[in-house]
Amino acid sequence: MDTSPEFKRVMSLVTALALFATFVIPLPVHASPAEAQALLDWKSSLGNHSVSSLSSWTPSPHNATGSGSTVSPCAWYGISCDRAGTVIRINLTSAYVEEIGQLHLLSEVALYSNQLHGSIPSSLGNLSKLARLYVYNNSLSGSIPPEMGNMTNLEVLHMDTNFLTGPIPSTFGNLTKLTELHLFSNELTGSIPQELGNSNLLSTLSLYDNNLTGSIPLTLGNLIELTFLYLYGNQLSGRIPDEIGNLRAVVDVELSTN
Repeated sequence: MDTSPEFKRVMSLVTALALFATFVIPLPVHASPAEAQALLDWKSSLGNHSVSSLSSWTPSPHNATGSGSTVSPCAWYGISCDRAGTVIRINLTSAYVEEIGQLHLLSEVALYSNQLHGSIPSSLGNLSKLARLYVYNNSLSGSIPPEMGNMTNLEVLHMDTNFLTGPIPSTFGNLTKLTELHLFSNELTGSIPQELGNSNLLSTLSLYDNNLTGSIPLTLGNLIELTFLYLYGNQLSGRIPDEIGNLRAVVDVELSTN
């Protein structure tokens, strides 16, 4: 899949850190040298494009040498750690991200409101531990890779306000822990996959302002936790299924402009 350098390399670092999270034995909060080195290597790969907000990403002077030295990234900009000192979150929102190295995260990736271009790499599907992904309000294009259906721990997915095209993958039906799915304000086509009815923990389904066609799947009636259903601004046709009446928790349903 053809992806822009910045987004492809961002996702690589996320993968690298996830591997560290899998294999590193928990250490005291001051000791996560392997993860710190991964982040420093990633920053170095930026060269002259290094983001000024990453100026805090430096080894501690008194710990920078010696065989027993440890460097903790837990106080660095955009980095969050658990009590064991393991990196669990990287948030680079509102930073100018260009030529960024591969970023593989543990539980959350927040890259919204940047200037990311290109398509979403299929390797994103390798982030099996990821629970929250925020890539909205960028300029991402191309289709949504079906490999994202492998992200079975995903709970919140915000990919709205981009230029994504093509269908919503039927593999999204594998995301049974998903509680929020936001794909609105893209250029998605095709029908709403009936497999979305498998994600019965969904509380918010926002697919509005796309070019979706076909009828509303009967299986959406399985989403008994759904409170907000936004399908307006598409090209949907056919009747509204009676099964929508099963949505006892629903607060707002908007189907206009179809």
